[in-house]
Amino acid sequence: MPSERGNKKGELVDAAERLFSEKGYSNTSVDDICDEVGVAHGLFYYYFETKEEIVEAITNRMIHELENMLAEIVGDPDLRADEKFIRFMTTAFQSKREKPYMVSYYNKENDPKVYYQLFNKTVEMTTPYLKEIVEQGIKEGMFDTEYPEQTIRFWLNGRMFFMNEDGLLNEGLLDDLKAEAFMLERLLGAEKPFLSEFYDRYDDEINEFIEKAREDDQDG
Repeated sequence: MPSERGNKKGELVDAAERLFSEKGYSNTSVDDICDEVGVAHGLFYYYFETKEEIVEAITNRMIHELENMLAEIVGDPDLRADEKFIRFMTTAFQSKREKPYMVSYYNKENDPKVYYQLFNKTVEMTTPYLKEIVEQGIKEGMFDTEYPEQTIRFWLNGRMFFMNEDGLLNEGLLDDLKAEAFMLERLLGAEKPFLSEFYDRYDDEINEFIEKAREDDQDG
């Protein structure tokens, strides 16, 4: 049975996530988080040396939740490969939609080490699942590539270079994301465009997400 102190750690993470979503990362202090839970600063610093560490805890939880959802998507026998890919993109976006503060926090211009650690962790988690989707698509005749894993790694790592010059909040980010989706379809040898469905569906929401992240970044 978890100890009371262990439960408080989870409460601190939950409270920080709520406050970051409502006020932004930059406008939330350790005082705010402690007041939300009703604990002294000493307990916060028992678990986290800095406010930055609690964001990393939120990130690790989000990646774990995303992995569980991705495993469920990949294991669904009723979905075609392109449907699984779209569902993955949708699930990944929805998991971040209420967390625009994380984009500003992980903006590599502010903290390159943390940005690259997060990126590498995400690539390592998602690659095996996406490879399996691509292999299914090859069997179904939707994709045509001899290098499923390399294609996925090339695409995922290429996303980092798209954002390399201006960081995660550059004005042309959405166009860059659409462009790399276009290129992925070509790398996969997709018989027809399929990722455009995702951007057509979430175009406005993605722009809103980027704008909220930019506002939080400017507040910092």
